[in-house]
Amino acid sequence: MLAPGFVTIFLFQFTQIWNSFFLPLVMLSDQDLYPVNLGLYVWYSSALSQGHPEDYLLAVAGSLVAVAPLIALFLMLQRFWKSGMTAGAVK
Repeated sequence: MLAPGFVTIFLFQFTQIWNSFFLPLVMLSDQDLYPVNLGLYVWYSSALSQGHPEDYLLAVAGSLVAVAPLIALFLMLQRFWKSGMTAGAVK
């Protein structure tokens, strides 16, 4: 009965960590250690400031690739949510 709740908390926490932006921006001084979203932001902002439109397309493609692990994780753990919704539906 606790599995759907734990999976939900895990997914919320994983999404929060995956999308962290401000804390790594403040705490990390080495750009090689930036998480995916912050690295894409730096890449995109440098493409705009230097006027390279091909880097803009790479940043958009990188955003699509950055979302892929989240989508895969949600799809893999979806069965736990379905089991939690039907657990209390006993006639």
